[in-house]
Amino acid sequence: MIKRLTFILSLLVSSQTTWSQVIITGKVISKIDETPIPLVRIVEKGTSNGTTADIDGTFSIKVADPNSTLVFSFIGMITKEYQLKGQRHIIVEAKWDCHKDFFDSNEIKAYANSGLINTPLGGQIEVATPYLFFGGVVKGSYSYQTNLDQTELQNGQIEFSHFISTCDFDMDFKWNYRQVNFNNDFNSKAYSFEADYNLRNVKLIAGYTHLSFDNLEAVGTKTSSGVLIGFGTTLGQPLHPTVIGKVSFYMDNIEYQASVQGGYKGILFFTKFYKLNSFNELSLGIGTAIGYRIKRREK
Repeated sequence: MIKRLTFILSLLVSSQTTWSQVIITGKVISKIDETPIPLVRIVEKGTSNGTTADIDGTFSIKVADPNSTLVFSFIGMITKEYQLKGQRHIIVEAKWDCHKDFFDSNEIKAYANSGLINTPLGGQIEVATPYLFFGGVVKGSYSYQTNLDQTELQNGQIEFSHFISTCDFDMDFKWNYRQVNFNNDFNSKAYSFEADYNLRNVKLIAGYTHLSFDNLEAVGTKTSSGVLIGFGTTLGQPLHPTVIGKVSFYMDNIEYQASVQGGYKGILFFTKFYKLNSFNELSLGIGTAIGYRIKRREK
């Protein structure tokens, strides 16, 4: 008789415990750009009850108390405690710590270009080194467009990215070269030294620029130096495009450069605009990126 009562009592306690459990659903996102954070570990505080967020940041967990506290943790993320207060569906905003990953290293990008105004055929290649032991990533790029006659547009750049980097600040240095051969109107060569100041999603650009301009209808080549200023920003999902505009001021000319560059699922794209004197070009490009790794040699 005592055994039967004990068995019935244990069933009642077990069923009551199961009945009192509450299912909590939710999603973990980045506080900065609201992108989902996958594989975050979620534990009911004070217990071993836990689960892991899916690849899209969503999760579901059963808790004994609808007012309990959930603890969210992940490598590179500041651990966060969230008190439910009776909520059944929650959105948790998490912050990354000072650890930063640079996903623009170890890549080779190749594009097919087309200018819609003067230079319909061309291509572009970009190469980035691995993250260097003394800090930063070195990038090189070169693009060429032509009408297969007397008009050409070339652009080359060497960039030292993330040379100075903190949690909220990033700084890049660039050397940029532009060359235009425009029919029988003019030939030009311009180069600039630029510094990019990246404050979260905002980019401020400043630099020194020099122009050599040869008007083919006149005698002699004019050279002048000036200042370059620019502004940029990175937009959100799904393409994560980077928008940049730059203006160079010379004695007799103003040079304009603008670009929108992004990608989605391995497909890259850009739109670029360039104007100097009577030359205008709006270019479209589509390409892909190839990742690589350099293996260390064992001694």
